[in-house]
Amino acid sequence: MMKSILIVTIALFLSSCSYKNSKEDIEKHKKEFIYDAFPYQGEYSWSFQLMGSTQESIHTFFADSILYEMKGKIHSTDYPMKKLSFNSKQNKWIGESTDKKVYVLFFKNKTDSTLTIYKRLCKTNGLKEALQFTKPKEDATEDHGWNTYTLKGYKTTESLPFSGTFSSKTNTITVSDTSFVYNNKPIKKLSYHSGGRRWVGKYENQYLLIFYQKTKESDSLQLHINWYDDLELLYKTKYNSIKGWTTYKKQ
Repeated sequence: MMKSILIVTIALFLSSCSYKNSKEDIEKHKKEFIYDAFPYQGEYSWSFQLMGSTQESIHTFFADSILYEMKGKIHSTDYPMKKLSFNSKQNKWIGESTDKKVYVLFFKNKTDSTLTIYKRLCKTNGLKEALQFTKPKEDATEDHGWNTYTLKGYKTTESLPFSGTFSSKTNTITVSDTSFVYNNKPIKKLSYHSGGRRWVGKYENQYLLIFYQKTKESDSLQLHINWYDDLELLYKTKYNSIKGWTTYKKQ
């Protein structure tokens, strides 16, 4: 638990060191703002597992602002973000929190019950960074990647986009959203994060971390599979930091 507290403390420290906007910044870049009407309304949430605990990320949309909340044992916070700019062609929203930090959000795949969101805290150059930041790639994993939020009153669950039996040159695995069979060990799911392309499972006292990426061939994929004794170290491992992929072909 002390490690969890330390991780949150470091995260809060880094957040507190983020660039803070000024009136001069607003005036300098005001001509670059786009004042399209913001079309989204209501409360959207996304739940995920972290350190064996459920966290809930919530965005509530208003015409001129977004209220953000994070609920959970590991970390909780809430703050409003005032709209500065919204570009309807790019689906790009820029806002400023009450403590003068600048955020940029992109939206896609709107349905009656869900909305996929990419959110970035502009730590280095604030408003200038937000205005220059372009829409992330579909498979981007930075800033926690793209995540699907659900409109209040609806229920949806994320699941792995592949399943079945796959073989590499040295190994065969059986995959489903709820479990992996790897080296003849049945591993039960602890969490799945589509934005980070990360699946985590547990077998006895060990944890299995799996990152995935698709290949050009529809019947194969690339996996990075590794065992961990420390769950907190596992969750600190990010997609962009890993090296070494193994190609698995569907049987």
